[in-house]
Amino acid sequence: MTPLLFRNRFRVPTARLPGWDYSWPGVYAVTICVQGRDCCLGEVVETNVGLSAFGLIVAEEWLAIPRMHRQVIVDEWIVMPDHLHGILIFQPSIPEGIPPTPLGVIVGQFKKRVTKRIRTQRRPEFAWQERYYDQILRDVEALDRYRAYIRENPTRWSAETEAARMAIEKPKP
Repeated sequence: MTPLLFRNRFRVPTARLPGWDYSWPGVYAVTICVQGRDCCLGEVVETNVGLSAFGLIVAEEWLAIPRMHRQVIVDEWIVMPDHLHGILIFQPSIPEGIPPTPLGVIVGQFKKRVTKRIRTQRRPEFAWQERYYDQILRDVEALDRYRAYIRENPTRWSAETEAARMAIEKPKP
């Protein structure tokens, strides 16, 4: 049996840092994509993101994370047409002594709440990609770089979209 098989099925190796407890205090950058990269959350016009009703739900639920998980602070974030980038800061202690919630549980609950709300608003096929991408930001420089990445995301989207459009419209010789 190969190491990528489990019960005769292929499995994707974990991208998680070995030995790291994702409920520990730290700064986590997260990217969550809509299944099939469906651009249902909004659109980028020039360098601004205009959110759809579904994108507004994503924004509301992202901002609600600290109300449900008191150890978490929402830092820089952005909802793009087909994904969300966000930084979550896990604080060292919770006043009530409640055990901290791991990042995977927080992201899973967020995805579940958004999916339920969007599906009840006439989009029953809405879904997120199965996984999400996370990165531990270990110092102030990494945090500043990721914040800049988030702020510049609409500019990159516009440039990438324009390049893709030009490639499609380019006449063949």
